[in-house]
Amino acid sequence: MGIPPLCMGEMDIERNVEFNLNCLNRKNRFYYQEVCLIEKAGVKVGGICMKKIGVGYASVSDLEKKYVLEALENERLSQGKFVSKFEKKFSYMHGQIYGVMCNSGTSALHLSLLALKEYYGWDENTEILVPAITFIATSNAVLHAGMCPVFVDVDSKSYNMDSNEIEKHISNRTKCIIPVHCFGMPCEMDKIVEIAERYHLTILEDCAEAHFAKINGRTIGSFSEISAFSTYVAHTLTTGVGGIMCTSNLEIVEILRSLVAHGRACTCERCIASDANQVCRKRMETDIDRRFMFIRLGYSCRVGELEGALGLAQLERLDEIMNARHNNAEYLIRGLEAVEDYLQLPRHPEYIEHTYMMFPLVLTEDSNVERDEFARYLEGNNIETRPMLPLLNQPVYKEIFGNIEDKYPVAKYINSHGVYIGCHHGLTRQELDYQIKIILGFFKSIR
Repeated sequence: MGIPPLCMGEMDIERNVEFNLNCLNRKNRFYYQEVCLIEKAGVKVGGICMKKIGVGYASVSDLEKKYVLEALENERLSQGKFVSKFEKKFSYMHGQIYGVMCNSGTSALHLSLLALKEYYGWDENTEILVPAITFIATSNAVLHAGMCPVFVDVDSKSYNMDSNEIEKHISNRTKCIIPVHCFGMPCEMDKIVEIAERYHLTILEDCAEAHFAKINGRTIGSFSEISAFSTYVAHTLTTGVGGIMCTSNLEIVEILRSLVAHGRACTCERCIASDANQVCRKRMETDIDRRFMFIRLGYSCRVGELEGALGLAQLERLDEIMNARHNNAEYLIRGLEAVEDYLQLPRHPEYIEHTYMMFPLVLTEDSNVERDEFARYLEGNNIETRPMLPLLNQPVYKEIFGNIEDKYPVAKYINSHGVYIGCHHGLTRQELDYQIKIILGFFKSIR
């Protein structure tokens, strides 16, 4: 069968699905890439060009433009009032007192671990529990902080760290648990907190993918000593690039403020903001101006006013963004109910408020299909997919830890059977209907 013409005229969804289904080699269960259309051409549906439906979306409204322009007109690009307001508001909304903005969610994790290491006196033998499914930044941060990640298998429904698996991995060197709220789904924090208290462990929440998610009305990020977030483009709330660390511990926040700025001695808000109209009296109490005295090995992880301006505007549009994501995800769930025997959908208990950074899909054993076949089919129909955060089978981790994936059977299954697609606030109803139609068509072909 030849490659379809790039100009498809008025070809409707049914014809496009039928064409691509004919290209499924059922014997080898392999979707031939020759049917993939050039992205710029898109797929025409009802006369409208259906370009690639991405997994993420960055929404920039007139409010973001207004605040960014204000920051530019203030002739201040380094950290100032917008960053300060964003830090305060974001941390408060996640149940913490202090916020420290930085240049990425990865930096937020790394610096948080370094701060905890200094505060509690941890060393290179310290073990940190992390889930066997997460973006690699989580466990990388432990390694970069000079400590040892210990992996815990995940729950087959939530894809988060399985609280029933935690205790078997606790040793006398374990000091911290990093629960990761994956895909917008909160972890079982009540159980994790109970275990942490019983074994005298610290909790660092990785909230990169679950801004504002809730458990029984309590916002994630508030269950831990520090919570780390990413505001990278395509995350639920975005500042383009960026991250933020939230805590209610004043000593820890001062360490974080120092680490983010080369290890600087002065960590009060006046000096951080470098406000020309205010002078901190402590600056000249030492031989060296405290703003230029360095007391620890730090990093250059700061952001500027443009990121702060974007973040503040996004917070003011929070209900709009979150409601759209939730509505889109619920629409997809209703539309795909007919194939739940073959495809596990992101359902959750009533006490959970899921924020759907993405829409995870796991092929069931009854489907008799693996991830690559399904993903290639979706990609061939201009629906972007991503694997569900495979970690232990990564080449670099095989070098470091060996072939350990078999020890974590749930994570291994998800690695070979899971993908996620978009349900973000930029999707139209037509795009949602298209995704549903394509997925239903795939499973119709294999029954």
